[in-house]
Order: sequence, then C-alpha cells, then structure tokens
Amino acid sequence: MKGNERIFVDFEPNDFVIRVTPVLDAEDTWSGDLKVGYMTLDENYLTDSDYQHIDLLTNLMLASVPLMEDDHTFRDTLYKYHENMLKSTGKPIITHNEDNVVHLDFGNKQ
Repeated sequence: MKGNERIFVDFEPNDFVIRVTPVLDAEDTWSGDLKVGYMTLDENYLTDSDYQHIDLLTNLMLASVPLMEDDHTFRDTLYKYHENMLKSTGKPIITHNEDNVVHLDFGNKQ
C-alpha cells in the first residue's frame, strides 16, 4: 500500500489515539524523522476535567519523544524500563546485534 491509500480504524468515542508517522524520502525509505501527534473524536463524552487530565497525560507521552533525543539519561531509563517489562512478559529482547546474527534474551535465566 503506497501513496494516498488510507486505512480507517474504528475508535471508541473517548479514545485518545497517538499517531506516529515515519517521514519517508523520495525512495520511500525512512529518513529517521517522525511526525508525532494525537487525535480525539468530537463525539467524546468525558467531563471537561477528565478530558483535561487525559489530554495532559497524552501530551506528556508525546513530549517523551523529543526528550529521549535530548536527554540520554531519560532515554536510557526508559529503555531499561522497557527491557524489564519485556522480561516480565516473557517476550525476548535483543541483547546483541552484529552482522546477520541477533542474540535474544528471553529473561528466563534462573
């Protein structure tokens, strides 16, 4: 699927949907840049206070993207948290990647 084709997804009225769009070059290769934003629906029926709280949380999540680029300590902390979450769910994490060899850790070592 390329170009102007769109996929429509059914959201709940109160959803806050974060959208991450890779910026592609002329050869449709990811440039390394991202467009990050979020959407809500006009049909939401949250109270103003609830909406504001979830809106703040959503914006904090979005702000973490440029903060990861600027603050390596934050990025490393977030990465370690993510690794620990993967270990607790039993999903493998990449521990080493060299040439065509990928080493995985399933976090099940006793």
